[in-house]
Amino acid sequence: MDADILIGQSAACGFFASIFRPGLEVDLLRRCARDHVAEMWPLYGEGADARAALETVRGVFADLSEAALADIELDNTALFIGPENPVPMWESVWTTNDRLLFADCTEDVRQAFAQAGLEAPNAGREPADHLAFELAFLAVLLARAGQILEAGDQLEAQRNFETAAAFFNGHPGRWARECLAEIGRLAATDFYRGTAMLCVDTLTGLQETFAAGA
Repeated sequence: MDADILIGQSAACGFFASIFRPGLEVDLLRRCARDHVAEMWPLYGEGADARAALETVRGVFADLSEAALADIELDNTALFIGPENPVPMWESVWTTNDRLLFADCTEDVRQAFAQAGLEAPNAGREPADHLAFELAFLAVLLARAGQILEAGDQLEAQRNFETAAAFFNGHPGRWARECLAEIGRLAATDFYRGTAMLCVDTLTGLQETFAAGA
């Protein structure tokens, strides 16, 4: 395992967890532009799609005017709230034949949070298998693994790493790419088109990390 890679992947998952949900925090985007986050993006693949995604996001942050922020906020509303055909963001919708909320996977995700000593966000008010919640959970587990590894506890770091791998393979690894493709298809802004592609690349990187066991 490489602590820097794990912590970088955690940061990426945390960022995507913040933007792929209703009610975009525009101050987050202002901070990202101010701090040149896209210029320091820790992870992306070597393929043309990954490079194009990162360049798209860099372009957005390089010219993040108030008008652009307003357009991104409107896109967030259209994609994740509606009123017309928002993208369903729950695992159960994408993985069950009837596309229903609160399937078995919803409870599985809630239990995974609990076993890690966490409470699913908006517990009792929103299904736990929302993409943003699953990404946030991965962010916590990867950060734990990286920080514990830096502290020198290889066995405990491995335990958190394996928990993250099992969760990824059982949940977002099964369905998130399809959801992100729909976000990219429906997005009206370069921001959401680019971040959807960049998140797919991050998931691919996670899959490779978990498969390698490091």
